[in-house]
Amino acid sequence: MSFKIIIIGGSIAGLTLANILERYGIEYVLLEKYRCIAPQLGASLGILPYGSQVLDQLGVNEVVQSMCERMESMHYYDSDGVKLGGHDTFGEMLLELTGYQFNFLDRRELVQALYDNLKDKSKVHISKELLSINQLETGITVTTKDGTIFRGDILVGADGVHSQTRKEVWRIADSEVLDYGTQQMAKSITCSYKCMFGISDRPENAPDGRGYKTYHKNRSYLCQAGRGGKLYFFTFSKNPKVTTDEDIRRYTSEDEKDLLDTQRDDVLFPGLTFGDLHRKRRTAVLVPLQEYVLEKCFYKRVILIGDSFHKMNPLTGQGGNSAIEDAALLGDLLKEALDNDPRPTNENIHAQFNHFQEERKPRARILVDGAHALQRLEALENPFLEFLQKNVIAKGEIDQLAAVMAATHCPGHILKYLPKPSREGVVARDVEVVARPRERSSIATAFWIILVLLVAGVSFALGQSVSMGTATVLHDSLLDYTLVTTMGVNALWTIESYRPSNTNNPSAIPYILASTAFDWHLITPIYFAIYIYLSKSRTFYYPNPRAIDLRAAEHLPTGLLVTYFVPALLLLKNMAPIAVPKWIFSLVQLGLPVLISLRQRMSTREPPSANFAEALYGTSDMPYLSWFYNLGILSTSTLHVVIASRVFPRIPGTTAVKEMVLSSEGVQLASLTAVNLIWFVFTIWDLRRTNVLQSPLSFAVPSVLLGSICFGPAATLLGLWKWREGALERSRARKQDF
Repeated sequence: MSFKIIIIGGSIAGLTLANILERYGIEYVLLEKYRCIAPQLGASLGILPYGSQVLDQLGVNEVVQSMCERMESMHYYDSDGVKLGGHDTFGEMLLELTGYQFNFLDRRELVQALYDNLKDKSKVHISKELLSINQLETGITVTTKDGTIFRGDILVGADGVHSQTRKEVWRIADSEVLDYGTQQMAKSITCSYKCMFGISDRPENAPDGRGYKTYHKNRSYLCQAGRGGKLYFFTFSKNPKVTTDEDIRRYTSEDEKDLLDTQRDDVLFPGLTFGDLHRKRRTAVLVPLQEYVLEKCFYKRVILIGDSFHKMNPLTGQGGNSAIEDAALLGDLLKEALDNDPRPTNENIHAQFNHFQEERKPRARILVDGAHALQRLEALENPFLEFLQKNVIAKGEIDQLAAVMAATHCPGHILKYLPKPSREGVVARDVEVVARPRERSSIATAFWIILVLLVAGVSFALGQSVSMGTATVLHDSLLDYTLVTTMGVNALWTIESYRPSNTNNPSAIPYILASTAFDWHLITPIYFAIYIYLSKSRTFYYPNPRAIDLRAAEHLPTGLLVTYFVPALLLLKNMAPIAVPKWIFSLVQLGLPVLISLRQRMSTREPPSANFAEALYGTSDMPYLSWFYNLGILSTSTLHVVIASRVFPRIPGTTAVKEMVLSSEGVQLASLTAVNLIWFVFTIWDLRRTNVLQSPLSFAVPSVLLGSICFGPAATLLGLWKWREGALERSRARKQDF
C-alpha cells in the first residue's frame, strides 16, 4: 500500500498542499467540514509576492490574477480625513522589486481556484468534519462526525485558528507525555484586538487599485478597492484587555451593533465614514484577532500548518501567504523523505517535521511580531507611537518601504522539485544568492557587545588612575596619532549613516559631539556595541540594501579632502599640537558629515524614491566609495608611517615607553586601538558566518592584524570596509545555477 497523507481542512494551506502532493505524485485525501469547498465567509485576502511565486509554480497564478484587483497605490489619513502621505507607485515598486504585485480577492475565490486546479478531485471529501484521531505506531486513523473512518500514514492539520486537529493532538499528547507543554502553548494564544472585516460597495471617489489606511486612537482602518465595484474593508479595534485561549470572546450581533454605534462617525477618507461603509456592506463579520506561534507544531505523525500553527494580525496580509509557504516547505520535505524511503520510519518523519518546525517558527515569529507592532503604531496606542506614525512612517519615501518588502519576500520558500517561478525582480531570493542570511544568536551578540564595552570600561578605569596631559616627549605624537585613528572611525560613521539598512542609526554628528565631550575611546565602543546589536537580524546583510544615497556618495571623496587636508598637512609638518588646541581637532571631524549632508541637500540628482531599484540595489555608488576609501587609506597610512618614524627613534635609552603607558593619552589611544582590533575581528567573523566573505578566518584575521601594524588602525578600518563593500555586492548576485 502506498504512503498516504490525510489533510484536515480545505483551507488555503490544505488545498495548496493538495496541489503540491498531486504534482509530486504523493497519495493524499483531504477532508473539509463544510458542504461546499469554497463557502462565502465574507473574507478577503491579499496575495503577496512570496505567495504568488508558489502559485506560479503550481500553474494557478494566472487564473488567480484574473480574479484580483492589484494594489497600485496606498494613501494614509488621520482621524479628520486629512491625508498624511502616500505611495502612488507602490504596485510598480513591488513589481520591479520581486516580479509580482500585491493583489486582493475574495478568500473563497482563491480556495475555489486551488480546488479547480486539482486534476483528481475525488480525493477531496466535503461534509467530513473531524471528530477524533487515533495515532497508531505506524499510521493514523481519523473518524469524522458522520462516522466515516479514514486511514493514512501521517496527518496534516490545516483547519485554521479553531483547529480541531490541534485540540486532538494536545489531548493525545497530554495523555501520553508529561512535558509536551499544551497548557503553556494554549496561554500563548493571545488577543489584543478585534476586527470587523467585510466587503462593501465601493464609493465613486475610490479609484481602481487604491488602498487606504486611516489612523484613529486605539483603532485603525484598512480599505482596498476590488473588482466589480467592491471595497474590501478591515476595522481594527483595541480590546479593553488582553485575553488568552478559552477567555477569548466569540462575538455576537449585539457586539457588532455596539462597535458600529461607537465608530459610526469615524472618517475613513474624504467623503466616507465607517457608518457609510457599513450601510453599503455586502458582507461583514466581527472576529477576535488571535496572535500566536506555537512552540511545537507536531506530535508523532500529526503536524499543524497555516493558522492552526501560527496566527497573525491580518493588517499586513501575511496570513494566507504564510499558509502557502507552510504547504510548500512541508510538501518538499515529504517528497524528500519519500524519495529516500517509500515507507519512512517514525524517526525519519519526526526529523522532517522538526526541520519544518525549526525553519518556519522563526519566520512566523517575525511576521507575527511585525504585524503586532504595526497595529500598535497605526492604532496610535500612545503619544510617542502617534507622533512616529503620523510624522515619520506615514510620510516615508517609497524606497524605505521597498527595503521592508524585500525583507519579507526574499526568504520565501519556493518548491524545489518544480520549475522555478516564471518571474523575478531586481532582488534575488535568498536561495539564489551566495550569502546565507541567518540571524546571529543572542549569545554571540552579547559576547561581542560585552567585549567592546569591557575595553571601554577598563580604559575608563585606567584613565582615572594615570596622569593627565603628561609632558612626555611623545605626548604630541600620541595626540597626533589619536587624530589619525579617529579619522577612520569618523569615515565609517559617516558612510553607515547613509546605509538604508541602518535606518535606526543616527547620523555621525551626535557621535562626534559625544566624542568631543567624553572622548573617542569611550564613544567608539558604544557605537560598535549599538551596531552589533542592530546587525543581528537575519536580513541585515541580505536582502537589506547595500548601496548608499548617490547624492551623498558622489561628494564623499571631496568631503574627505576638504575636511582633512589642512589637519593632515599640519600633522605632516609636526605643527598640530602647537597650532591649535586638542578640542579643535575633535570638532574638525564634524566637517565630513556636515559637508556631505549639505551637499546631499543641494544635489540636483533625483532622490532614491525616483529610481529605487538602482538607488537601493544598484552599484552606481561604488566608484565614489572606492575613491573615498582609497583616499582615506592613502592619507591615514601615510600619516601612520610619518608619525611612527618620529616616535621609534626616540624610544631607545629613555623612559618613553613607561611614560606612554602611564599617560592618559596613551591609555586612550591603546583603548581606541584595541576596540578597532576587536571590531575588525567581529566584522570578518560575522561576514564569514553569513557567507558574505568566503576567505577563511585563518587568512582574513591575521591579514587585518598585520595591516594594523604596517598601515595603522585607521587605514586598516577603511581597507576592511572597502573589502566588505565588494564582498557584500558579490554575495548578493544570483548564483550561476539559478
